[in-house]
Amino acid sequence: MSLPRLYLRVLFHLGPELRLGFFLVSANLMLAAAMFAEPYLFGRIINLLTGAQAQGGKPSLEALLPLIGLWLTFGLFTIISGVTIALHADRIAHRRRLGVMASYFEHVLTLPLSFHSATHSGRTLKVMLDGAGGMFWLWLGFLRDHCSALISLLVLLPLTLFINWRLALLLVGLVCIFAFLMGLVVNRAASLQERVEGYHSELAEHTSDAIGNIPVIQSFTRVQAELSQLRHVIDRLLSAQIPVLSWWALASVATRASSTLTVTSIFLLGTWLHIHDKATIGDIVTFMGYATLLIGKLEAAVGFVNQLFMQAPKLREFFEILDTTPQVQDKPNATDAGQLSGEVTFENVSFSYDGKRPAIADLSFTALKGKTIALVGATGSGKSTTLGLLHRAFDPQSGRILIDGQDIRDFTLQSLRRNIAVVFQEPMLFARTIHENLRVGRADATDAEMMDALERAQALEFIGRQADGLSTIVGERGRSLSGGERQRLSIARALLKNPPILILDEATSALDATTEQKLQKALEEVMKGRTTFVIAHRLATIRNADHILVLDQGRVIEQGSFDELVAKNGRFAALAAAQFMAPPRDEMAPV
Repeated sequence: MSLPRLYLRVLFHLGPELRLGFFLVSANLMLAAAMFAEPYLFGRIINLLTGAQAQGGKPSLEALLPLIGLWLTFGLFTIISGVTIALHADRIAHRRRLGVMASYFEHVLTLPLSFHSATHSGRTLKVMLDGAGGMFWLWLGFLRDHCSALISLLVLLPLTLFINWRLALLLVGLVCIFAFLMGLVVNRAASLQERVEGYHSELAEHTSDAIGNIPVIQSFTRVQAELSQLRHVIDRLLSAQIPVLSWWALASVATRASSTLTVTSIFLLGTWLHIHDKATIGDIVTFMGYATLLIGKLEAAVGFVNQLFMQAPKLREFFEILDTTPQVQDKPNATDAGQLSGEVTFENVSFSYDGKRPAIADLSFTALKGKTIALVGATGSGKSTTLGLLHRAFDPQSGRILIDGQDIRDFTLQSLRRNIAVVFQEPMLFARTIHENLRVGRADATDAEMMDALERAQALEFIGRQADGLSTIVGERGRSLSGGERQRLSIARALLKNPPILILDEATSALDATTEQKLQKALEEVMKGRTTFVIAHRLATIRNADHILVLDQGRVIEQGSFDELVAKNGRFAALAAAQFMAPPRDEMAPV
């Protein structure tokens, strides 16, 4: 994305504040005109004074008062409009910064799991903060200072040719030379800044990764090693940053030098022109005022360009994520699913993550309402992918999935997922209270309903041990709880949702044998009347499943009830024998 296009996109991200933004741009235009008029009027006053003195007299008040009145009026206007612009620019920039952060946050939450698997959460957070912060400073700078500076340089500077073209040509020439030199500095600094932002992202990822794995770092005494790696990243960051700072230091020195050079040049040329009757003293005063004003505006414009180049890498990253399109979206005519019954059909469903190796290939089966379907197979056989397709974590490349005879892509995502509860293999809890974590399942649940769900998930015992009960904060990812406690809480959350379709992705994998046995009985009661899909490596948890699918490389190689599959003496029977759920295969062979 080119720099002008990037900047225009930032400005149009003012969104609902765009009308106020246009008002502030108009106010800046009037402010620039008023600031341009002040030196001109002051020059005319000086001409009136010096002209009267040359004639041996004094200027009349009738001639002076209108000019002085106008000069003071414009001066007062610049003060009032400057304060007004600054006040509203601050407010609009702060409001939109928070608004953009909310929009980015909402967008990231809708991005597919493949994006989050490939993008570090620390980088995602950094991009949000840096991008919103960069847009804030560009909005604030443009509306408060840079807009009037650009108007003065691009529109009002050429108008000085009508006052005294000789002094104007010198002023325009000096400003153009200075702008060209600053452009070279800015371009060089910008090319170096791209590398700096790369190291900043690496720094954010490393620190976030380390903080997220504190138990591992402390257990394996990795504190010094992690610190050493962090310092290595910092060293590379500084090595890349120092040249950029050097270029901007040079630009700062050049700015101050150009101001002195421009004022001196205007004074010398103006004096020479005055001696040859080609410029009045008022002209000299006017152009010295313009020189001071325009160099100040040029400094502001350079500061703006500096800021734009410094923020550009961050903004490109921000818009890159913002432009990432969710793979799964509602159809234009998608309908609300309402309350589904729960009959699920897969018809020749195929899906591949990379377009090369199929994760699921021509998968077909039907799960009747209220039945329990178990998926069994080695890691990577397609079990989790199959159920991910069911709640549209991604969509199949071919085939279709039906619920109650209707393609799930015809439903809105929100209404489809409202009918499905998932208990993931890894418990995923928020760093909030137990109460708030349960409300994720159903926002309007009462305390009595929560306690009932906790009881059915065998979680009441450990809840009773918490000092603050349901108000206990469970820490980041629920780390204040044991693995089994976290899983029971996530199961209670799913039960509270009370959906017609339930997915248990290794839901009991983190539980000890005693708790698992208790929970299994509770789950069997809860699964009555609803369609349940169970992924399990421990076959004891699916002993009573109505139907079992044995997957291998995305295909169903065996299916049937537990006893039917054991009797087939195939892949499932081998798994059952390995887990002491069935006699060894040679004992099952016919005599």
